[in-house]
Amino acid sequence: MSNETLERAFTVTAPARLKLSNIRGSVEIRSGEDGTIRVTAVKQADSGDAKRTEIELLQEADGTVKAITRFPEGSWGWLFGSHPCRVDYIVTAPRQCSLKVNGVSSDILIENFDGEFEIGTVSGDLTLGGLSGSLRLHSVSGVVTGERMTGTLLMDTVSGDVRLNESNLASVKAETVSGKMDFQTTLGGGPYYFGSVSGAVRLRVPPETGCSVELRSVSGKVSAKLPVTAQARLNGAHLLQVQNGGVEVRMNSVSGWLALE
Repeated sequence: MSNETLERAFTVTAPARLKLSNIRGSVEIRSGEDGTIRVTAVKQADSGDAKRTEIELLQEADGTVKAITRFPEGSWGWLFGSHPCRVDYIVTAPRQCSLKVNGVSSDILIENFDGEFEIGTVSGDLTLGGLSGSLRLHSVSGVVTGERMTGTLLMDTVSGDVRLNESNLASVKAETVSGKMDFQTTLGGGPYYFGSVSGAVRLRVPPETGCSVELRSVSGKVSAKLPVTAQARLNGAHLLQVQNGGVEVRMNSVSGWLALE
């Protein structure tokens, strides 16, 4: 059975908006020409139930472009060998574009956009690069990697590691269960909050950075390679002034640790 390919080009005005949801496969979204969102969807017909796997490409009245993989809810048990086909999406959109992307068993790559981003993955890896704006991430059983991220970050992960490099995040609220988080960023106005059940957090900042660190943990610890000018314990919290203090960095943990480098 041959693969099925759908291609559509949509005319959009700034700021553009894209909503994409995939069940199995891959998603690649990159910045392209202004005024147009181009979507190519390839259904791998031999990878599942081709008749029940549907691809919907449309534009709503407000200009939002939607790309959705659908499979009957009654078949979600994937009983009797019936399961969705793999669908691979390749999308280009204007750089000024807000994205809402969800994937199940789908690896997702998104590069070079300015806007608002809401991205969720289950059992898939997420790769990000050159995003600027308000960023909300949710990941279960997947690895999140990124670089050159600018703006604010709100994220939570379960059973997956996170690594962001060469970023300039003005504020961060990040929580993890059984995952490691590694952030390389300058510090802005904050605040910076990290919550961990059993994962470690590594925060890498420029060498001249000053900050005020608070760690509350049952059995975790905090370490700093930058000069610590004052430290104390107060009401169960470990407090550090790094290079005479500055923006607030807080971490709550059960058995995780915080490293500041």
